[in-house]
Amino acid sequence: MTSNMALLDCSLGISGPLFLGALVDAGLDVAHLNKALSALPSPLASFTITAHKEYKTVSGTLVRIDVGEQAGLASWRLATTEALLERSALPECVRRRVLAIVERMAQIVGRTRGILPEDVTLPRYEWLVILIAVTLGVDMLKLERVYATPLPMLTGSYVSEDGERVPLVSPETVALLASVQAPWRMAEGAVELISLEGAALLAELATFEHVPSFVITGAGYGLTPQHSGSLRLCLGYLQEAQKISTENREGLADTDEVTVIETNIDNMSGELLGALMDHLLTLGALDVSYTPMQMKKNRPATLVRVIGKPEDGERLSMALLHETTTLGVRMQRMQRLKARREQRSLQTPLGPLLVKVKLLGDQILSAAPEYEECARLAREQGVPLAQVYDVAQHAVRTLIIGYNKE
Repeated sequence: MTSNMALLDCSLGISGPLFLGALVDAGLDVAHLNKALSALPSPLASFTITAHKEYKTVSGTLVRIDVGEQAGLASWRLATTEALLERSALPECVRRRVLAIVERMAQIVGRTRGILPEDVTLPRYEWLVILIAVTLGVDMLKLERVYATPLPMLTGSYVSEDGERVPLVSPETVALLASVQAPWRMAEGAVELISLEGAALLAELATFEHVPSFVITGAGYGLTPQHSGSLRLCLGYLQEAQKISTENREGLADTDEVTVIETNIDNMSGELLGALMDHLLTLGALDVSYTPMQMKKNRPATLVRVIGKPEDGERLSMALLHETTTLGVRMQRMQRLKARREQRSLQTPLGPLLVKVKLLGDQILSAAPEYEECARLAREQGVPLAQVYDVAQHAVRTLIIGYNKE
C-alpha cells in the first residue's frame, strides 16, 4: 500500500531545515530535488541541497543549503517571489502553495510591525529555497495529507546575536500560528524551537485536526546543528484504505469514522432526557442511546452515548454541556465498519411500502419493513399494525430475500 499521509511530531519544535531533513530521511530523493531546483530562475538555480546522516539523540538527516557564487545573500520581497515562481517550471500546485506560504509570512510580519505586506523584507534567498524544497518534497512523496501534533510553547527569552533579549517564540510566529488556531502545550527550554518559516510551512501544508488511526510504513528524522532536538515524520496510510478494492467490492463492508461522545448523568428527569434526545438528533447526531448504570455511592444514573460525524463532534458536545447537568463529556474518534443500507419499495396486498435492506457488497443479508410505513398502511387500511407487519414480512421474504437466493 502506498503511503499517502504523514504525521509530524512537533513536540521538539519545527523549522524549515528540520522539515526538509525529515522528508529526506523518510525517502525523498535529494538528487531529484536538486534537479528540480536547478530549473528555477536565477538566483535560485545557484543553490543546491546536500544531506548527510548524523547521530545526536536519534539517527537522522541534516540538510544544508549551499549558496552558489551568483546567488548572493540579498533578502527578497513578496513581489519578487511571485515573479520568480511565474518563471519557474515547478508544478502549479507547488507554486501556488509556496506563494501562499510567503504571503502568510508577509501578512503577519507586516501586521506585527505596522507596515504594508508588500514592504516587508523577508529572509535571505536560501530560506525561499527551503520553502520551495519542502513544498516540492511533500509533492514528490505524494503526501495527500500531513498532520501535525501540538507545538511546544516556551516561556522566557534569550540574547540574540545583536545582544538584544528576545522571546523564545517570536511575536510573528505566535501570530501566524494563532491565525490557524494551532494547538500548543507548555514546554521547557532555553533555545528557539519554532521558526517563522517552520510555522508558515505548517500553516499551509499541515493540519492540526485529530489524527485518525493509520498504518505507519516508515519514518524519518530531521536534524539541525543549532540544537540537539529532532523532528520526526511518520509516513503511512489510513486503515480503511488498506484493503478496499474499487474493482470488486462484493463481500466487503464500508468503513468510515465517527465521533463517540459519552457522559454520565444522575440528576435529570426522564422528561428532560427525552427532550435531549430529540434535540441531539435535530443537531445531526447519527444515534443517541441511554444506558442505566450505577455511580459512586450506588446512585442510579444514565450513561448518555451520542454518535455523530467527526465534523459535528464539537457541536454535539457543546449541546450536552448546555442542555444537561453534566460537568464534562468524553470524546473519541473511532473507525466504523458497516453494512450498506438502502430503501426499496414493495407492492403488498395492502399497498406499496418501503423496506430497509441490509447489504454487504452486492449481497443482501436481511431486510425489514419500516415502522412508519407499516403504521401508515395500518391507518389507511384500518387494520391492526401487527397484521400489516405480517404482510410486510411475508413480502420481504418472498420478493427480496427469496429473489436474492435464486
